[in-house]
Parts: sequence; C-alpha cells; structure tokens
Amino acid sequence: MLPRRARWSRGSLWLAITAPIVCVSWPAHAASFRPTSFQGVDGAIELNTGADYVEPYFATKALIVAQDAALDVHEAALAWIRWALPRQRANGLFRRFRLKKGEWRDCGAADADDAMLALWMQLLYRMAPDSGMPAEWLRSIRLADHQLDTLFNRRLGLYHVSRHNQASYFMDNIEVYAALKDIARGQARLFDPAAPATQARAELVAASIQRAFWDRRSRRFRPYMEKTRPAFYPDVVAQVYPWLANLAVRDQDARQAWEQWKQLFGAVWITRQYDVYPWGLVALAAEKLGDNASAACWISHSDPLRGSRAWNVLEEAAWQALRAHFAQTPEIGSRACAELVAQR
Repeated sequence: MLPRRARWSRGSLWLAITAPIVCVSWPAHAASFRPTSFQGVDGAIELNTGADYVEPYFATKALIVAQDAALDVHEAALAWIRWALPRQRANGLFRRFRLKKGEWRDCGAADADDAMLALWMQLLYRMAPDSGMPAEWLRSIRLADHQLDTLFNRRLGLYHVSRHNQASYFMDNIEVYAALKDIARGQARLFDPAAPATQARAELVAASIQRAFWDRRSRRFRPYMEKTRPAFYPDVVAQVYPWLANLAVRDQDARQAWEQWKQLFGAVWITRQYDVYPWGLVALAAEKLGDNASAACWISHSDPLRGSRAWNVLEEAAWQALRAHFAQTPEIGSRACAELVAQR
C-alpha cells in the first residue's frame, strides 16, 4: 500500500457540506481490538497482513480509531508502545521500518510527521495509568511535542507536514486538533497544569482550519491551501474528518450534510469506483451520524476484502469496531446496500 498522500484516484465534480457532530452511543461492554494478523509477538503492527512493513502513522491511528469506537485496545496498544518507543529518534520523529533477515530496519520517513507526532502523544496519554505518566513515556512525549512545535506556522495557526514539506494539509491539522483536545483531557486526568494551554492550542488550530480551508463558494473544505484538481481522495474523503473529530462547522446540520455527501458519493464509495481502498473511516462517520444502514452496507462489501492488498490495519480497526457494534443490534437487511448503490 502506498502512503496516504500518494493515494490519488481521480473523481468527479462534487459538493460537500460539513456540520456539528451528533453522537451515537456504543455498547457499554466493549469488545477487544485484536489485530492478530497485523501485530507480531514483538508488538510491531504491520500496515498489511504479512507485509513485514510498519508505517507508524497507520498503526497508531488504527489503535485510536478502534478505541474511539469503544473497542478495548489496551493489550494491543501497550505492545505497540513497547515496540515503537525505543525506535523513536532523538529528535522525536518516527520512521518506517521493514523486516529484513529477522531484523526491523529503517526504510524511510514516516507518513505525515505532524499527525504522527500528535497521534503518538494522544495514545500515550490515553494509555497512561491514573497513577501518573511513566517516566520513559513522558520523555517521549516531550521529544514529540518539541518536534511538533517546530512544525507550527504561527502566522497561519496551522501545522506543516514535516520540516521538509512546508505545506499545511487539512486532514493532518484535523488530526492534530483532535489529538490536542484529547491530550488536554489526558493532562487534566493526570492533574497536569498544562491542560488549559493544550486546550487553547486545539482551539487555535480549529479556528485556523476553518479560516484557511473552508471554500465558501463550493461549501466544502479544501484538502490543501493551494488549488488542486478534485479527486475522491483526498477531496471527498476529507469532508468526513470534521465529523469524526467533533469539529463543529457553523450553520450546518451534520445529518443533513452526511445525507448530501451520501447522495453524491455513497455509491462510488461503496463500489470503490474511484479509489481501490474501502475507506472504513467513512463507515464510522456514517454510524456516528446515525446511519446504521450505510455502515452495515460497508461491512458487507468489505468482508471479501480482508487480507487483500486494499486492506490495511486502519480498515481492520473500522471493520472490527462496526462488527462489534452490530453484534449488539438487530440485523440490518440487505435493502440498505441496494438503496445506497441505487443513488448512482
């Protein structure tokens, strides 16, 4: 699988609307997230089954997505942290790794330094015991936070992708915003006086996102600050990110926004007409907005994809989360897919 910034599939013209989140309750007793075909005994979480390749962004994002969907990630997350922590560089950054002759070897920079650094800190705060942050984890957080700060553009109020890529991306900054907001909650839980300042950082990024990326004419978020040719990824997929991150967009209704997105793109999303990847994040957004039928349709279409080259650990996290959710609810009939695909 290619890094997410290289995954471009040309799409059609479109209109996207974003809005405040309407939350849906998940089961009280969470199932465990078990990435057994992705995570080795050493704790490394591979991008694809049997790929012998670790992309730390995807591994960390999958754990957070699974926990957001009420899966118990404790065992998998601690194993991943034990593997990744000693591989963090002295400057706080993470790298990609490939298994060669029984050893994990550095094979390149991680995808999206800004998002990866924020997600890593978010995961450590989530997994930290109430008794306090372990000293080794705290050192790691300080390294990551210092590096993330070097990527902050104070004029824009946004984060750059990396020191070598000075562009600011919409989805990256959404992820940083959500992570900072969550980190602030973690700091408050651990009685860290830095919590208010972290929350203020999150609010600044949220305001900057809407100012820099919202296109008033087309009423959508641009994936980049510069103009690009619209495509399903990143343009169309990007529109669900505010819903997943609980980023309210003024004067919009979330469920109406989702219905319009679905009418325009639901069929091509499910059938993967413009992108080979199934995009389970969209299914999670659908469920979050109360559209169980579309989420269930995604599951039925995705079952045969598990283990294929189009399937990665992030899709697996979404699949396990939705499978666990629907195990607690009445079965949804096959009519859901027929209605969604018929919207083409």
